[in-house]
Amino acid sequence: MQTRKTARALLFDKDGRLLLVKMHDPNVAGVDGKVLERAYWVTIGGEIDAGETIEAAVLREIAEETGLTGVTLGPAVWYTEHVLNVRGEARLFQETFVVAHTDTTDLTREGWTDEEAEVIQHLKWWDIDELFASTDLFFPSSLKENLLPIVEDGIFPAVVLTIEP
Repeated sequence: MQTRKTARALLFDKDGRLLLVKMHDPNVAGVDGKVLERAYWVTIGGEIDAGETIEAAVLREIAEETGLTGVTLGPAVWYTEHVLNVRGEARLFQETFVVAHTDTTDLTREGWTDEEAEVIQHLKWWDIDELFASTDLFFPSSLKENLLPIVEDGIFPAVVLTIEP
């Protein structure tokens, strides 16, 4: 099985809102091979390039997906693993989540690849109360649970290993 090491940003603005990406990719399915019928929200992020650090990958992905630079990074706060089928092949996603902060909220699509432009539907700054009350679909499924100590207490938990089916 192919492994995909991924860096993901928990990108907060100065008002404490979290930036998420709404997407739907018909080339990605669960372990059972079923493509999700509805769009879902994920954090900013993507594959770590060869020789790249997690921090460098997070900053690059933020710049590519949002146009934002001058972002301040905090710690890596959790790690997840899950298997998805991408174009019919099982891949093990190994994702590290890093806290990041920005004072700028104006976003651009200029750095998007053609594939991103096809699957990304929307970028949204989520008020935390709105996010926790939402019945929308979020990935990883542990997002709200792992986010809670960060936004409630302003603390960064030890790295949590979450293995998702």
